[in-house]
Amino acid sequence: MKRICFTFITLLIAIVSMNAQSQLDFKLIKETVENERQYFNDILAVYLNDDPMLRTDDIALVYYGQSYLPEYNGGNDANEETLKTFAAENNYNKMYATAQKILKYNPVSLNALFQVWRAADALGKPEEETTSYVKKYFNILQMITTVGDGKSSKTPFRVICPDDQDHLMYGILNIEKVYSRKLDTETLCNIITVEPSAKFQSRTMYIDVSRYLSHTAKKK
Repeated sequence: MKRICFTFITLLIAIVSMNAQSQLDFKLIKETVENERQYFNDILAVYLNDDPMLRTDDIALVYYGQSYLPEYNGGNDANEETLKTFAAENNYNKMYATAQKILKYNPVSLNALFQVWRAADALGKPEEETTSYVKKYFNILQMITTVGDGKSSKTPFRVICPDDQDHLMYGILNIEKVYSRKLDTETLCNIITVEPSAKFQSRTMYIDVSRYLSHTAKKK
């Protein structure tokens, strides 16, 4: 994915008020999804409706909670692969339809949100619809930057889909160049060497992909 240039950057800076380095409790999120499903569904509805009262913790619950649902696939399914093909072809009608299909069962798919946004804009869909995709996309990325600073394996950024790493780097941290990537099998973090940017002033970035790796390990 190339570095993303966005029309709505100024608008999105103020979408949500983020507290630096909020704590992420996977155990609590798992228990909420499994034992308090109605509460999870209520928060999901708040997210889907772009409620202005949406909190960072709500976004975290919806995003990371997706990885504890039966339908979680870590971005690895036929629709996701098809979407990438249509996106490469700039086939906006099929991009739009496929991305919407994905969002019905994975409403936090950054790939789907980004591509449906592109397609909706190209197809001249109502501004309210396009803005909704934009808000969700950046709300998730902003949230990810609050649960870690990405500067060590103890404070990594955390994603539930490998592709989300690129959205994070290019979509919000303004990384221009990535030199290398390797997985640390002990910490389950991808260690990525990058050219520092104004928004990430370090050459080494740590991104926790443990939720995805745990899922793929169960499938073997």
